[in-house]
Amino acid sequence: MRPSRRDLLRCAAGAAGAGLLHAPKLQEVGESGLVTGKPQALAYSELPGFLSKEQVRWHHDSHYGGALKKFTQLDAAVTGDPRALASKANSVILHELYFDNMTPVDSDPTELANEALAARFGSVDGWVDDFRAAALSSRGWAVLAWHPVNGRLYNIATDSHSDGPLWFGVPLAVIDMYEHAYYIDFQNRKADYVEGFIEHVNWAAIDRRIRATSG
Repeated sequence: MRPSRRDLLRCAAGAAGAGLLHAPKLQEVGESGLVTGKPQALAYSELPGFLSKEQVRWHHDSHYGGALKKFTQLDAAVTGDPRALASKANSVILHELYFDNMTPVDSDPTELANEALAARFGSVDGWVDDFRAAALSSRGWAVLAWHPVNGRLYNIATDSHSDGPLWFGVPLAVIDMYEHAYYIDFQNRKADYVEGFIEHVNWAAIDRRIRATSG
């Protein structure tokens, strides 16, 4: 028997009450540029030993800032190219998450992150291995996402801003794999860039995102 519309609404309400449909606050510092129309300020100017001031500034201002500017133009038009609008909106959000989930200081996985990653990948190292593989296979983004439908974690690779996302998936860790994110400092040493990112994960940010999924 197919569920009625009332049954589906009842299930949705129950899921929302259980926190499964809770929309987490993904930006911990200020509001998203999708709301303010202005780029989020960075909490750092460089990541010593990983990303230089030139790399960070150029990426933040030209690529994140450029995506936000284009999104604002498309959004103001209301109608137009829906694919371009989705692509630029996704680019803005992914860049905000990316910059926020890196830190210039040493950071260790929190107890909550340890438990969540171990439950799905066997250990934090198991997650790192799988995330590294996803990142190296991607020409766009790699994302650790939590899926509210089954409550599981997935490492997702996508070659563009708008192809390959997991519907309803909540991004917990994000790495930008476009060459513009690392070419000034790493040229074609993609693997070295991924290793540097792993060493500079802001686990406090990951912890907040995990907690947000539970309401």
